[in-house]
Amino acid sequence: MKVLFTCADRPTISRNLFHRNILRQKFEYSECVSSAKGYAKRYLSILSRLPFKMFGKDFYYVGYMGHFLVPFMRLLTRKPIVYDFYLSLYDVMCNDRKLFKPNSLLGRFTYFIEKQSLKRADFIIVDTNKLIETLSKEYDIPKEKFVRVPLTINEASVYPKEVERYSQNFSVLYVGSYIPLHGTPVIIEAARILQESGDDTRLLMIGEGPDLAKCKELAAKYNLQNIEFKGFMPLEELNHYYNACDINLGLFSRGERANSVVLNKTNDAFRVGRPHLTLETDAMRECFEDNHDIFFVKDTKAESLAKRILEIKSNPKLLESVGKNSLESYQKHLSNARAKKILEEFIFKKLK
Repeated sequence: MKVLFTCADRPTISRNLFHRNILRQKFEYSECVSSAKGYAKRYLSILSRLPFKMFGKDFYYVGYMGHFLVPFMRLLTRKPIVYDFYLSLYDVMCNDRKLFKPNSLLGRFTYFIEKQSLKRADFIIVDTNKLIETLSKEYDIPKEKFVRVPLTINEASVYPKEVERYSQNFSVLYVGSYIPLHGTPVIIEAARILQESGDDTRLLMIGEGPDLAKCKELAAKYNLQNIEFKGFMPLEELNHYYNACDINLGLFSRGERANSVVLNKTNDAFRVGRPHLTLETDAMRECFEDNHDIFFVKDTKAESLAKRILEIKSNPKLLESVGKNSLESYQKHLSNARAKKILEEFIFKKLK
């Protein structure tokens, strides 16, 4: 069978790279992608070539950020479209980052495009049952269209390895883009509480993004000596810190997106066998078990996060057990091999 892959995000990000490699192995493969900087330039480049690339294919595979591509492609073909949805652009723009209001012109337009992308696809890939429930209800999309596939990561760059500890003290790692979803100010407030209590835990914050300036201002205001900030770094270098710290942090904010998704960095932590500490949500509870393969906090209060860190720190046997179980959970339920098996069983077989 002949397949055409396309995506509006960079073709080299982990999830797009995974799908491209799988398709190359299974089918007669071609692609229409762009490495230009910025979504607008990539969309223009792809849309100008896509009609010609689509000719003679048996099905189409739309990767990450294909919200505008799926409706366009449906105008040109009745053949199957597989859509790696991943996340709601409407929710990110209107509820998470609050770039525009839901009832604004841009809000309504984003909602319309997202609904059309889901409606026009034949198979929709998401990572949790909670997200399936949310999208089905919000956009009136049959649940039968959805296929639950675990997040895929770059396993060649993220893996367990022996490294020098980041600190001789207990250490906590945050990795991310400082978006409101992550609740990074809560982490800074928790660091303040830990320092004021006389605890010697060290926090390492890696990344850049909207809330970084606010976090640095808070750290300076409180004169925090227990925290270090580092910028973005290659995944290979990031893997060192995943392995060098005792626990990794997830998200600490409320909202429909927070309640429906599992983060890439959650899978990264499980891949290296390091315990992950995050807010308990429907999606997280669906996939993991507190004190077995993950650590939860029940609310978004800094006091709760600081208290949970101290509880984990004081129980090294539990820390070791959760780390070991997280690696086993990754291998059984979250690995790229598992994702490949699900794709083959629930999508590829049905296309033949």
